[in-house]
Amino acid sequence: MKKQLLIIGGGFAGFWSALSAIRQSRELKKENELEVTLVNMDEYMTIRPRLYEVSLEGLRVELNKYFKPLGINLIIGKAEIIDPEQKKVTVATESGSRLLSYDYLILSSGSVLKAINIPGIENTFNVDTFYGAQKLEDHLIQLANKKFEGDGATTFVVAGSGLTGLEVATVIKEKANKILADLGQDAIEFEVVLIEKSEKIGSYYAPDAQDYVLETLKAKNISVANGVYLAAVENNGATLSDGRFIPSQTVISTVGLVASSLCNFFKGEKDKLGRLHVNEYLKLEEYQNVIAAGDVANIPVDDKGNSSLMACQFSMFLGKWAGHNAVNDLFSQPLKPYRYTDYVTCLDLGQQDGMLTSGWDRKLVASGMEGKTIKMEVTTKLIYPADDVKAALEESYPEVPNVSEKAV
Repeated sequence: MKKQLLIIGGGFAGFWSALSAIRQSRELKKENELEVTLVNMDEYMTIRPRLYEVSLEGLRVELNKYFKPLGINLIIGKAEIIDPEQKKVTVATESGSRLLSYDYLILSSGSVLKAINIPGIENTFNVDTFYGAQKLEDHLIQLANKKFEGDGATTFVVAGSGLTGLEVATVIKEKANKILADLGQDAIEFEVVLIEKSEKIGSYYAPDAQDYVLETLKAKNISVANGVYLAAVENNGATLSDGRFIPSQTVISTVGLVASSLCNFFKGEKDKLGRLHVNEYLKLEEYQNVIAAGDVANIPVDDKGNSSLMACQFSMFLGKWAGHNAVNDLFSQPLKPYRYTDYVTCLDLGQQDGMLTSGWDRKLVASGMEGKTIKMEVTTKLIYPADDVKAALEESYPEVPNVSEKAV
């Protein structure tokens, strides 16, 4: 009977886990002794870092393009219950509930937008998922069909100034005007208000990078409200914590991510984001047959206290390690310790503007059009799997290139 490797989640980590598992099973000449199954909410890997962009075209990769030729089973459904002791997972599908058994589990169920308990939060939009980004785009099309008439129709409120918040705030005008142009209408002057709870925008960047961000926001006429947060949201606007009301028909929340709630089915330490702590082989210490990868995993990346982040540059490589180590573990082969010490951030700040930073102190390396070009190179090429299935399979080997050198 074939050993069953079950992967939950088809994002960057899950996709690369599946390919890496097949590659390594072939390397060990155990392909006929292994069955790989992946559970995902739909049939796509969404290129999540690009969901803020002007267009949603080309932001999903069809999983079965790769899975069918490689013999990977894809189950469309939602994993709802995990029983690690019984090695079973309950999955809700369109045709009803399914109970799946496994010999080895890779949890790569990703992250979700942090829940905010304020009145009217359901009136906000987000770019956390493809469906969220599509809902925002459909909303903008509706407003464009009315020529953005009405109180607050031309004002966009963006809550949160992390990387996603900055990208949304600097691109949303361009997105709205493209929709108008597609409808044969003239461009409109829009207002963007960026809300940040802390006293500084971009405080996680080194001073030179932070200065560039602030200069760019000012140049693009984006208003910044520091030291405040959303207190309530209605269809016609947002109330801030200091009592100010901003008329707006489009309030977008980018307030951060937390790990998938499926982490709660496992014993062991979790961090403040709900991520599972794993060892250098990505295994949970409390289990012999469970690996966590991607946004659900917290793994140290150096001896200075830095850990993996919720970012595709980590998830891709965690996935490649996860599939490799899961197969080796199943067939009693040595595991490969995860190594990743390089770190860069690429930020899109709208037309003609972008930024590359390097290192954990996020020092400015490139800005302006140069930074924008690097960002587009990374997100439109480097994070996509090779179009050829065989080439993608070769890419799944667990090794990390020097990202900062490749980026510059």
